[in-house]
Amino acid sequence: MSRRDKKGKSGGAPEWMVTYGDMMTLLLCFFVMLVSMSSIQDSKYKKAVGSLLGALGVMDYDTAIIKYEELAIPDRYQQKLETLREEFEEFEKYAQISGLEDKVDVAETAEGMKIRLTETVLFESGSARLKPEGREVLSELAGLLKKTDGPIRIEGHTDNIPISTEEFSSNWELSSARAINVLYLFAESGLPEEELAAVGRGEFRPVMPNDTPEHRKANRRVEIYADYKEALKNEPGSMEID
Repeated sequence: MSRRDKKGKSGGAPEWMVTYGDMMTLLLCFFVMLVSMSSIQDSKYKKAVGSLLGALGVMDYDTAIIKYEELAIPDRYQQKLETLREEFEEFEKYAQISGLEDKVDVAETAEGMKIRLTETVLFESGSARLKPEGREVLSELAGLLKKTDGPIRIEGHTDNIPISTEEFSSNWELSSARAINVLYLFAESGLPEEELAAVGRGEFRPVMPNDTPEHRKANRRVEIYADYKEALKNEPGSMEID
């Protein structure tokens, strides 16, 4: 028989401890659910943690033993970004193996990636018809671009030597036709048409002065912009990036 005190009540923890224990359990569940949410916004999560810790008076937020910055929160944005970087590095290796290392350039931008291909890879001089080897390179690139989510812009560029043929009356028309033909190939390769755009820049955005044959050759090019970083940020499981 259990002992009883003089008032006839059994021994044990005070009743308030039960309520306190329930509250701690609920708070634990709340934080577990918060961390496991598919989409975590960094700034809002940080404010929520600080507010709750301050309101409960458990410990001062700024002097907590476990800092918010030390919490291991999965970031799918960085993971997918690194994967795409590796994929584009593989495309560069493909270009090198194909002997195109001086004709294909891949560079990261603030929005995603830029792929520059010189005229000689894709077209004959003064023509907008894709060469067979150019179609092969673009098909290889299209397979990679399918893995990116976001708009893809194709820009055609020329040098400043005027052109006037039965097919093209200006460099604007030539650069536009080249960009559109690349766009058509990408669409045929399965890239979403609503994400594709073609722009003819003509002679007005050179990368080199048009003062030598080599410089003019560098200006005759097609540039492809894959702007996927914003789309990756908005994917479930990616943190808000400032």
